[in-house]
Amino acid sequence: MSFAVARMTKLKADNLVGLGNHDQRKTENHSNQDIDVSKSHLNYDLVAGRTQNFKTDIQKYIDENKASQRATRKDAVLANEWVITSDKNFFEKLSGDETKRYFETVKEYFANNFGDENIRYAIVHLDEHTPHMHMGIVPFDDERKLSAKRVFNRAALQKIQDDLPQYLNRKGFEIERGEKNPERKNLSVPEYKAMREDLKKIETEKQETQAKLADTKKQLDEIKPRDTKKIASKPTLMNKNKVTVDKSDLADLEQRAVTSDAYNFEKIHLEVENHSLRNDLSEAKGRNYELKKENERLQKLVGTLQGIIRNVDEFLHKKLGINLPEKWLERAGLKEPSKKVPESSQELDRHKSDELGGPHL
Repeated sequence: MSFAVARMTKLKADNLVGLGNHDQRKTENHSNQDIDVSKSHLNYDLVAGRTQNFKTDIQKYIDENKASQRATRKDAVLANEWVITSDKNFFEKLSGDETKRYFETVKEYFANNFGDENIRYAIVHLDEHTPHMHMGIVPFDDERKLSAKRVFNRAALQKIQDDLPQYLNRKGFEIERGEKNPERKNLSVPEYKAMREDLKKIETEKQETQAKLADTKKQLDEIKPRDTKKIASKPTLMNKNKVTVDKSDLADLEQRAVTSDAYNFEKIHLEVENHSLRNDLSEAKGRNYELKKENERLQKLVGTLQGIIRNVDEFLHKKLGINLPEKWLERAGLKEPSKKVPESSQELDRHKSDELGGPHL
């Protein structure tokens, strides 16, 4: 039986622009090689119309519905994205309508438990290797306070993993809960895809090894078995150190020895290769962990730099009545790209000079 897969990611304001472009397929060039753009028209949104712009619309929904009038913290989690799927074999047994009903049923479960209006998007992707749904939920608690820590705490996550498969079963889907393992680390989407590629490579090497061993074994099997009675009946001159045999028997023995040696050598060689591959995978996992930590450090640094740029922009606006160029803010991830053609640097300098009453250079 197939397993229900439900993975969650916390999204802050800085994450929403890029994620929205990805989920809504707003760009033509994708870093994810699994995306088949010729099938992107098959994707659909189960809550279409609620969120056209992830960052702007979700922030607006929060501001209009939160209980407190205080500004939302800049580092607050604005949405929790759930990626919902199962294995490829599960979906191959379903029709297109049943696949859609599967995702609608999952959305229904989350709507019943976390509020239908809090689900701001639920986009189903059919243009990748396996059908899956990206579903964004604003973490409002019962008091309309924004708190991902309270809404999706450890107990809530455990309950979802237990209850969701049962809910799907009652709706007619043959699916079960994944294996319980508190020590298992949930991988992010990039980590999962990288690990999947490693496993594909190992599986390919395994198949090649098995094919080589099968070929060698076939060569051994093609050699006719020795007739022990015939050998025993042949005259043989023996002394302490030598045995005299027929030339045809000697050639047969030599062929068997060569093939057997080749088989044993190939087997040992492939065992060494497999051991090396396992070590390579272990090292790759270690490097992946180090890269993840470095990425986290860089994300914190980016957040700090964004804060500095934001403060400089506010200072210039307050003291001089001007702002940093929009292009700079866009590059820093503090403003979404504008269709308006930006001013050239010379025009900007001239504008600043006019503001300050200085000469044109």
